[in-house]
Amino acid sequence: VTLKTRLGWDDQMLNAPDIARRAEHAGIKMITIHGRTRCQFYKGTADWQAIRAVRDAVDIPVVANGDIVSASAAQQALDKSGADGVMIGRGAQGRPWILAEISHALFGTPSPDVPMGDAFAAMVEEHYDEMLRFYGADLGSRVARKHLGWYMDTCATPTGLRRDVLTSKDPSETKGLIRQAMQYGAGAQAA
Repeated sequence: VTLKTRLGWDDQMLNAPDIARRAEHAGIKMITIHGRTRCQFYKGTADWQAIRAVRDAVDIPVVANGDIVSASAAQQALDKSGADGVMIGRGAQGRPWILAEISHALFGTPSPDVPMGDAFAAMVEEHYDEMLRFYGADLGSRVARKHLGWYMDTCATPTGLRRDVLTSKDPSETKGLIRQAMQYGAGAQAA
């Protein structure tokens, strides 16, 4: 069993080291620490240095999380926190290949094939189809909106077309719009 938590509730209650010690004592095998407090939510910047207190408090692996959006950010998080690894969350939204890019940069694993142009549009269409298949057309269309929004952020889709994609209620119409929406610099911001 693993645990993911934050530095604490607020700046006056930074109790992550104590929570980590208790969790380790209870049998937790790894802990991930988001470098913000609960009261910060996602505001400000993650404090990777503060994660070091957790690393120093336990013998189990510690993973740093928060604001890891590139290989350089991942390396800084590792250096400042002393963590054993990093967890990428929102940094992968709209660009799932970022995990492989970071692994390539830090550890020399194979470089990912970042989808561009038609390949990017095809990847998004396939993801959309899989969400519809998994959740059904009604719920799948709603679940897909956030993912489609992230993909459109990645390829700088114009506002009007973005609105059309996100408000379309007909899956076949949405698929046609996806192809158009993903052509605007598709994958250009991936690197």
